[in-house]
Amino acid sequence: MDKILELLMSNPDLIMPVVKEYIEKYKPMVYSLVQEMVEVYKDYSNNTDFPAVVAKTKKNMYDAYVGVGFTEDQSLALMINDNIQLMKNITQVSTRSNKATNKSVKVNSFR
Repeated sequence: MDKILELLMSNPDLIMPVVKEYIEKYKPMVYSLVQEMVEVYKDYSNNTDFPAVVAKTKKNMYDAYVGVGFTEDQSLALMINDNIQLMKNITQVSTRSNKATNKSVKVNSFR
């Protein structure tokens, strides 16, 4: 593979024909995979069980806040805060992951 890449880099005019050939070769398989993914997503979008469970969990959390003495507004504010904290955590993990990936790519490109 290194030799092929070396050859392609030494003669850039060869890159596009090679890329097009690979695209044509693998296009049917990729289209088939994407179609299967669409079918799975259609099944998922018609699933009412999961959203019902999520809604019930959120309702139970709200009721629990109210049940221990928080007002309705306080309960809603606490749930919103929980979601904000979750989004912050997801963003931090994503940022760390991207930095690690970028660092790995830089290190590997020097080898």
